[in-house]
Amino acid sequence: MTEPTVLRRPVRDAGLLERARAWVEAGSGDGPEPRPAATVMLVRDTDAGPEVYVQRRVATMAFAPSMVVFPGGRVDPADAGLDPATPGLADLAAHLGVTPAEAAPFAAAAVREVEEECGVRVEVAALRGRGHWVTPAFEPRRYDTWILAAGMPEGQEARETSGESDGGGWARASVLLQRAGRGEVRMMPPQVWALEALERFDSAAAFLADRPDIRRVVPVLEQDPDGTLVLVTAL
Repeated sequence: MTEPTVLRRPVRDAGLLERARAWVEAGSGDGPEPRPAATVMLVRDTDAGPEVYVQRRVATMAFAPSMVVFPGGRVDPADAGLDPATPGLADLAAHLGVTPAEAAPFAAAAVREVEEECGVRVEVAALRGRGHWVTPAFEPRRYDTWILAAGMPEGQEARETSGESDGGGWARASVLLQRAGRGEVRMMPPQVWALEALERFDSAAAFLADRPDIRRVVPVLEQDPDGTLVLVTAL
C-alpha cells in the first residue's frame, strides 16, 4: 500500500460548519460510535463518458439532509445472513482487506439499499471496492461506511423508490463537482472524493476494473490559527 496523501480542506458547507463549530465550542469530544454502513456508486456509460446515479436526500432526514449522495445506508441485523460463500464475495473481501464473513453484511446491505432506494437489483459479484470512510467525530450521527461501485444492470431503470430523496438522477462526475463548487448542490467529503476518482476515467468499465488501495479514512477536524476549521484527511 502506498503512503497516504494528506488533504486539508476548509469546512465550507453551512450545515457542516455549524455542527463543527458547536463541537469545538463544546470541547471536541470523541463523538458517538460509528454505525456500519455501505453505499454504492452505480455507474453507466454514455457518449459523453461515464455517469453515476445520485440522490438528494430530503431536508427532513436526520443524517445528511439535502445532501447529494449515492444509494446506501446502514447495515441491518438481517444483512448478517448473507452466505460467505456467495459468488464474488471472496474477491471483494480480499480487495477490502477483510474476510468474506466480515464483508458479507456490508455487501448484503449494499444490494438491499440499492434496490430499496432506486429499484435496481445488483448482484454481490458485481460489487467493486472503492473506499472506506468514517464520519467525522463532530457529527451527531456517525457511520463507518464502505464505498462500493457497480455497473448499471442491463434492462433495469434507476428511479426514486424509498421516499428518502426529492431529486437526483444520472450525472457526470465533473458536472456534479462543478455544481458543488458553485454551491448549487451540497455533498459530504466522501462523495466529493469518490466523484474526483470517477472523473479520471473515460468509461465505466475502466472505473470498475480499477482496484485502488483501500484504507480506513477518518477525517479529523482542526482549527487553523486564523480560526478556519479544516478537515484533515489521510487518503
